[in-house]
Amino acid sequence: MSKERISYKEVSIVLRFAALIIDIIVGIFLAILIQFGALLEWDILWTAILPNAAELEPFLDYLIIVWFIIFFPIYHFLMSALTDGQTVGKMFFGMKVVTTENESTRRKFRLHLRRFFFMKAGTKVVKEVDPGVSGL
Repeated sequence: MSKERISYKEVSIVLRFAALIIDIIVGIFLAILIQFGALLEWDILWTAILPNAAELEPFLDYLIIVWFIIFFPIYHFLMSALTDGQTVGKMFFGMKVVTTENESTRRKFRLHLRRFFFMKAGTKVVKEVDPGVSGL
């Protein structure tokens, strides 16, 4: 398919919000996995090394919130930068982030970092439209 034939339409805010919900669910799942690994490591390694490890154990329950706060932005930034402007939620709905000139944003780390903090930053979220296909 030639590049001239590919056209894009901007995605509605509702579809973007649905993709964000999926990304949040993925982030929570990753945070739970990391929490499980941290608890397993705690039980095996740190209780043997630290003499007063039992006193710190109640704080491990709040660690999942910290994992989510730290790793969700990292997940979002890296997924967008490495997969042509797509996170798991955007992949599910067939969306991607492109520049305002409809160019790829793959491996443009500065652009995605700027976009993470300032939302637009010279980008838009689009869905590919095939002009040869009309209707269902």
